[in-house]
Amino acid sequence: MSESEAFEQGPRLAPRVVPRWCGVLLMVLGLLTLPWIAGLALVLPSSERSAHYDVSWVGFDVLLCVLLLRTGWLALRRREQSEVTAAMAGTLLIVDAWFDVLSAPDTAQFLIALAMAVLVELPLAGVCLWICARVEIARRRRETVLAKALRGRLAAARVRFPGLRRPAAASRSGRPQAAPPRPGRAAARSRSDSPMP
Repeated sequence: MSESEAFEQGPRLAPRVVPRWCGVLLMVLGLLTLPWIAGLALVLPSSERSAHYDVSWVGFDVLLCVLLLRTGWLALRRREQSEVTAAMAGTLLIVDAWFDVLSAPDTAQFLIALAMAVLVELPLAGVCLWICARVEIARRRRETVLAKALRGRLAAARVRFPGLRRPAAASRSGRPQAAPPRPGRAAARSRSDSPMP
């Protein structure tokens, strides 16, 4: 695999960071959601009265406000953590636009919600997701540069200290394999073991 292919795919997580069963579980639940969505589309009424409509929207907007403030603060301080909060804020802005437009009770409020979605919420979501992508690209570039520098230093250390070996590779059983003998040393040992004439 070339360096450009490795850069595009990104670094892989170690197996213990996110266990395989997590991915399988999420894929299965995602697939099971499809018939659930179809059932809701057939069963749910087109309009419904909500008991805590005001509290639900105020709570949602408070969460959105906190995420926007946190993302802005982290972006000003040039912190990598802004990637996570930017992704969350962008997602909530898209959800906000969706439900504002579709839950508008009359034509006037529908037009206001549509204008807010097109002029404010969706462009701001785009900015948040752009921040997220830029931070990810910068992180991958930095990791590539650091990996090259580390490989260069290790190669230089092997030149200066010839006895420095690479760590033994692990076998399938998990035990380290013995390093293969160096040809020069094996020949020297066989000469030293032979009786002198």
